[in-house]
Formats: sequence, structure tokens, C-alpha cells
Amino acid sequence: MNPKRMVGFVGGLVACLLVFATAACRGQDHTVDLQAMADEMLPRLEVLSGLPARAPIRLAWQSRDSMRVFVERQLAEEMTPAEIEGVQAVYAAFGLIPDTLDLRALYLELLGEQVIGYYDPDTKALYVVEGAPRGEIATVLAHELVHALQDQHIDLDSLVSQQADNDRQTAAQAAFEGQATLVMFARMIEQQLGRPLRPGDMPDLRTQLGARLEAQNSQFPVFRSAPRIVRETLIFPYLGGAAFVQALWRAAEGRGETSFPAPIGPLLPVSTKQVIDPDRYFLTERNDPTELRLASPPDGWQVVRENNLGELEVGILLKEHLGTGADSAARGWDGDRYQLLAAPGGGRALVWYSVWDDASAADRFADSYRRILEHRPGRKGRVSRLELGGRPAVLVIDADLSIDPEQVPIPQATVVE
Repeated sequence: MNPKRMVGFVGGLVACLLVFATAACRGQDHTVDLQAMADEMLPRLEVLSGLPARAPIRLAWQSRDSMRVFVERQLAEEMTPAEIEGVQAVYAAFGLIPDTLDLRALYLELLGEQVIGYYDPDTKALYVVEGAPRGEIATVLAHELVHALQDQHIDLDSLVSQQADNDRQTAAQAAFEGQATLVMFARMIEQQLGRPLRPGDMPDLRTQLGARLEAQNSQFPVFRSAPRIVRETLIFPYLGGAAFVQALWRAAEGRGETSFPAPIGPLLPVSTKQVIDPDRYFLTERNDPTELRLASPPDGWQVVRENNLGELEVGILLKEHLGTGADSAARGWDGDRYQLLAAPGGGRALVWYSVWDDASAADRFADSYRRILEHRPGRKGRVSRLELGGRPAVLVIDADLSIDPEQVPIPQATVVE
């Protein structure tokens, strides 16, 4: 889970990271004419995004203090106390963050450390912080102008915030942030080459930028010290999303098209599985995830939070506890749903169902989670293999030491057809 409501706003955060990865000019320039800069780049951005402008885009400077106030207000609207408490509790139960971490405060620190510009769907305006380095302004402006174009073709705010589950939200965010990132870099490369690009000309951004971004983390101490789940879910929409949209571009060129398709409508992914491996699960044959529904617990037990993780976060979970390479056991994910339950006498327990493409994938994941439980002395649990709606499935019970896993009520799970 990461802040998703302000699609363009988060774009400014990692666009700033990407600027450093490309060694952009850092000298300050207070004479930048935002409107002139936008007018110069917008026609080509319309072509590269496949989204012609339908209305003028308002641009404005904003002081650092005003931007900080805006960040705090928007984050408070999106991450209500109940929402953030639930997310913290779930991630702590999964062992992804410390019990004592203040997740909302961490996000505020991250955004305050890095943001230099954002597009606000509510006011239909693009803001840049006063005194930002010129090289960063040009790059972030290109990124955020794509968000403004997206917002003229589809309601970004509603589409991302109203998705039914965590994984679907992340996939939608990856599509939009990935497109803005890819277009931003395409424009950079075109400027260096002095000629227009074809859809297949772009280097693989995931390969090119992944290691370079990791090397730049020293410039962002808050980001560097954040838990893995926070770092990777913040970066994924930009790098993973760019790779997904790049696959759309290459597929279009393979069909003889010269356009740059936008990830909207039927080209919008609905799971991180599709974003991670578009060639296998989206472009050749679309493979939508299995949706699960869980019954309510018995009286006395309360649902603290119910949602799903998705392939991306399942992989991060495995890697966090079992090390690099363990995330391969997330391949074959086809859907999941959890409930974090509060017991009548205190303590909490996770009840987590997942369905898989085949029995071998389910077995690999079940074995991996049994190893996780073995490595977490502060937890008790069990892992069972079963079937749901004819699909291979895994049931995990993962509880505090104060709760007997055998006494945890198991809600009935059904496959939504």
C-alpha cells in the first residue's frame, strides 16, 4: 500500500529520483518561464503519450511551505486514521514493518524529502516548488504534463482511488506513473539524439535505471532507511509501470503501428501480475486475477482490515523474510484475500487465502510460508493446501503468540465468478 490518490503528486516524488539517476543539471535558475517551457514540450508529449490535449493546462509556482501544507492535507484525506491504522497493523503482522513505525509520519517525511512538483486533479493545475533546479524542473514538468493529459482523457483521481483492492490500485497507478515516466525519458532521449523516436527505440528502462536508482539512494536518507515494503511499492509504479507501457509500445510496433498507445480503457492492467509480466499475462492472452470473497467472522471477532496483497507485495513479503530470490515463489499467483482479525480476549490473527495458476505454484508458496513461520519466533501459525472453486489454493493462519492458531475462526472463502 502507498499513497495513490494524487497520481501526479507521487509522480513528482520519484521523477525527482529519476532526475538524479540521469545526472540532470542541478544549478538553480529563478528565471524559468513555466508556461513557455510547457508550451515548447507539450506538442511532442501529446504524440508520445497518445493523448492530445483537450484543454489548456494551468501551471503555477508554489512555495515549499505551501507545498508541505498541501501534502499534509491531501495525505490526511487519503490515509484516514482508520485506514493507516489498519495498514500498519497488517504490515506489522506480516513482519514487513516494525510494530512501532508511524507509517503516516514516514510518508510525510518521504514526500517532504523529495517532492519538487505535482499535478493536482482537483484543481486541474500543475505546481512546481519555487527555487527548484532548472534541470529538475524540465524533467518533472514533462512527467507531470503527461498526468495532466491523462486527466483530460480519464478521471485519474477516481480511477485510482476507487479500485476495489490494493493490488488493482497498484496496477492502475503503475499504468499511469509508468506512462509518465516512459514519456519523460523518451523526450530526454529524443533531445539527445536530435530526432523523433520510434516506439521500439527506447532502451529497457527497468534494466537501465534499476541499479542506478539504487546507487542514488544515499541522497535520500529517509527513503534509504524506509522498510523494503515502502521503498519497493513506491518505486514499482515508475520502473515496473514504465516497463509495462514500453511493452505496449513494442507490441504496437510489432503490429506495424507507429503510434504510442496509452494504458487506458482495455489497455489498463488490473493486477500487478500483468504489470510484472505483460507479455505472458496481458498482451498474448489477458489473464485477469481470481477475485475472492471472505465471509464475516463469528461474534466476538472483529475485522481490523480486509484486502489483498497481489503478486508484487507477496514477492516483497517472501524476499523480506527469506532473502533475495525467494520472491520467485510469488510467480503463479492468481489472487488472494486476507482478514486481520482481533480476538475477543485480545491479540490478532491473519487469515489469508491465495489461489494459484497450478498445483506446483501453490506448493512452492505454501512451503515458503512454512519457512517464514519457522523464522518468526514471535508468531504461531499453520499453512494448508486446499482448493477453491477448482483452483489450487493455500490457507495461512498467522497469529500472535497469545492466540492458538487452531482456535482462529476460518471465514468461508468463495470465488467470485
